[in-house]
Amino acid sequence: MDEIINELGTDIHSSWNFKDGDLATITNDDNLVQATKNRLNTRLGSSEYFYNEYGSVLHRFHGWRKNETTLKFMEIALTDSLEQDPRYRNFKLNLELQPDKRVKISVHVVYDDDTVLDMDYILNTDGTVEES
Repeated sequence: MDEIINELGTDIHSSWNFKDGDLATITNDDNLVQATKNRLNTRLGSSEYFYNEYGSVLHRFHGWRKNETTLKFMEIALTDSLEQDPRYRNFKLNLELQPDKRVKISVHVVYDDDTVLDMDYILNTDGTVEES
């Protein structure tokens, strides 16, 4: 199990705080949670000089009707986006419209029989994604 979790990577923590005289880092499953949020908040194509197909098209849904049809289109777009990350091979995505018109995005990632990671995000009405 630890080998799989360790494969999830290390990055600079998005808080940009210092720890022991250096920028704080984030590792393992916490890194995947942060990386997913970053991917969903980045417009597809805005980092094309650095990454192929990095980002999402969530911003294109801003202003669409808040209904099940829109959620299905969003689910397809988010699935395509997440599949660009090699850490997402076996996952399920669920989108749910909240009473306050925000969208709950739940991601269930299965690595093997013993390793599962559940992540929940909220797509706010202003188009930004936050951890739930």
